[in-house]
Amino acid sequence: MNNSELSYKLKYILKELGMNKTEFLNACRIFNPSISKPTILNAINGKNTIAPTIETLSTIIKVCQTSKSKKLKHISYDFLLNDDIKEIEANNVKVYQEIGLSDNVIEKLKQYNHPFYYNYHNIINYYLDNLPTNYFKYLEYLKISSDILKELNKEKYDLKKIKKYFNNDSYLEYIERNFRNIYNVYLSIKNKNEINDKDNLIDLMNILSNHFKYLLLEINKKLYDKMELI
Repeated sequence: MNNSELSYKLKYILKELGMNKTEFLNACRIFNPSISKPTILNAINGKNTIAPTIETLSTIIKVCQTSKSKKLKHISYDFLLNDDIKEIEANNVKVYQEIGLSDNVIEKLKQYNHPFYYNYHNIINYYLDNLPTNYFKYLEYLKISSDILKELNKEKYDLKKIKKYFNNDSYLEYIERNFRNIYNVYLSIKNKNEINDKDNLIDLMNILSNHFKYLLLEINKKLYDKMELI
């Protein structure tokens, strides 16, 4: 959770409630009399040094849900904690809770269903209904591999970022089974906290990226071929 994002959301909440910071604090104290002034003000001003407690978030949510604002009645822990949700839209929050799509994706899908512009809802339904689940798994693996490559190609790469990108159990399990040489390099990086041969790792990661691109292209080709049979 990003403090500035939470601050932005709380300021929007205050605007929707028509309250200043003091009034909001008093509203919070109705549900949680012991909540402190710094706790609320630091969250609103983006000055938290640690994430707000569940108790604090629960208090904020209760203030929103008992208000007269229809938008705020759908505020949830996911909304307050997730940086992917940028705007307070009641319908979007509800969709996010169900399927985890960000505001931008939700709005784009709505746009694709617009009868005067795209009206692609039928083909999107067909695509998602017939696409195998491993497509998104391989797409995720390709994104991880690409992120690692982008960092490696920088003049001064960030080793912490590279280790963070690698830190995906499913991804690591896949390369351990199928690309043992890359997995061994990862273990060396993890244990020694350094990259011995950056150029070699770049070459290996390019091979890995191309592998996932090929798998994704194959899945799409099978989907296209299936259209002729239906």
